[in-house]
Amino acid sequence: MGFFDSLKKVVNAAAPPPPPAPEPVQMQAEEESSEDAADSDATVFHPGSEALDVAGFDVDGDEDGFFRAVQHMESEGLMGGTDESRAEIMAKYELRDRAHWRDVKDAVYQALVEKHGSIDEVMQRETNYRQTVTQSYMQDQISAKASSGEMSPVEGVSLDAWAATNAALIQGASLEDLLRGMGLSAARWDRARTEWEARMSRDTTFAIAQVYGAAFQNASKGKYGDLAREATAARAGNRELALEPPMSVEAYYEILWEQACAAKQGQDPTAALKGMGLSIVDWTDLSAFMGYHIQRTFYGVNKGKLGVLLEQVKAKVEAKHPGVKADVDIDF
Repeated sequence: MGFFDSLKKVVNAAAPPPPPAPEPVQMQAEEESSEDAADSDATVFHPGSEALDVAGFDVDGDEDGFFRAVQHMESEGLMGGTDESRAEIMAKYELRDRAHWRDVKDAVYQALVEKHGSIDEVMQRETNYRQTVTQSYMQDQISAKASSGEMSPVEGVSLDAWAATNAALIQGASLEDLLRGMGLSAARWDRARTEWEARMSRDTTFAIAQVYGAAFQNASKGKYGDLAREATAARAGNRELALEPPMSVEAYYEILWEQACAAKQGQDPTAALKGMGLSIVDWTDLSAFMGYHIQRTFYGVNKGKLGVLLEQVKAKVEAKHPGVKADVDIDF
């Protein structure tokens, strides 16, 4: 991995990818006898349809409660469920057993589809909920890392200052001038840099990388700096972007494929960027914004269209480079 790839990977840590979008649920029409319906204490009635057994879930007032239940009941590990959390959910929502949970899950999804108009819209809403969980988890990790002292300044150089200095260097500033302004000797800077790199390397939670990436983007003076800062703020608040994309998703993917084709031909991807009027900083800032835009726009509602679009752009770019078969690792 070259310097360009390393920089993009570190800066993109400010915008960690959301958990995988939940797979669309296959809706099955369930025939329920009048006796079963009478025994159900929690049903939702829909015009022209049978009553849906949603157990204790509040379809209209607490979608997040259901999305949390899906995450805990259907997954384990990081931010997944435990025996304790699943038992709590079973009791809270009056679920008799796993078979009942599966029936209720399908019923709630069906009710949400009727409420929002499509399973794609429901999946997007669930993806957005999971992003909230991810952000909350990351904030907890940042707080824990700060409490441990791993974010304390080194040789008088804070994490934010280290990131801002590196951003300035990438944008052409002189290290000698920067150190003079900070009142640091080259030796102190080297010790600080070495320690910060070591801390980031051993941080398996990526909390340091998250804070570093945000600080790096805050210091950006590139033409997409404001967009990157908006994406960081929107992601932290799990909200929609307030600024419009500077280009189409197709145009953004074209830049991705042009770099991939350049690398496949043994060329420096940064040269490919320069040929398209972009610097490394421009690209990292643009990726932060477009990555979040794609997540909010395509991960649920238009997920199928995203793959089709990517293949179309791939064919278009490869046609400009006969004999080159490139690949792109889409990682937002």
